[in-house]
Amino acid sequence: MDNSSHDSAAFTSIAPYYDLLMRDVPYRAWVRYIEQLLRVRGTKPRRVLDLACGTGNVAELLAQAGHEVVGVDVSGPMIAQAIAKAERKRLPITYHRQDAACMRIPGPPFDLCVSLFDSVNYITDPADVQRAFHRVAEHLRPGGLFIFDINSVFALENGFFDQEHTDPRDRLRYVWRSQYDPRSRLCRVHMRFWWRDARGREREFAETHVQFAYTVEELIAMLEAAGFVAIQTYHAYTLVPVRPSSDRIFFVAEKAGSAVE
Repeated sequence: MDNSSHDSAAFTSIAPYYDLLMRDVPYRAWVRYIEQLLRVRGTKPRRVLDLACGTGNVAELLAQAGHEVVGVDVSGPMIAQAIAKAERKRLPITYHRQDAACMRIPGPPFDLCVSLFDSVNYITDPADVQRAFHRVAEHLRPGGLFIFDINSVFALENGFFDQEHTDPRDRLRYVWRSQYDPRSRLCRVHMRFWWRDARGREREFAETHVQFAYTVEELIAMLEAAGFVAIQTYHAYTLVPVRPSSDRIFFVAEKAGSAVE
């Protein structure tokens, strides 16, 4: 989860347990949805940038599908997990620890950039989002696509982050509680975790994550300012338009220029 403006402690303590925490996330379904969005645009990207890649779960699926994949994340502990997993699975994925707002990735331009799991919301300064969009555009070839999702204002206003898993039989338990400030448009999520190791010893730790509530209109304007065209938005996991109750929204934007071959 990449962001220059949020507390650097986020995605630090949780990194070794992140994959366990996210074990019920249907990563393959997310990738199939990305593939559906690509088919709608009639493009088959080869070189892919996974921005805010976390521990690399999506990057791994993209690499296994035959794409050349580069992953970027601002969290050192998360990138360390991603690198270790790729080495263990012998996947040819290159990872970089960089901030989205000032990233510089060596090599040829990308055909596609994805940034998933509401990573854009974690960039709490709109100016940094604008810089990040410019950096993405600079790393895409003309006609390349940028696909990302956000938690909507509706989701952050209505406590969609609030959740808990306290089953004593599980080694990882947690309680999350969010607070949304309509004046600052910031949603602070206070996360408490309890981890029990193989010897039965328990460790408690906490992280506070912060997200900014961006509107669709604001992000479209930022994308256009960064040189993106043919911008489309969707109610998550569908091809239907965004509605007032959409809690997650996907964006598909194209870098101005000729289409990807």
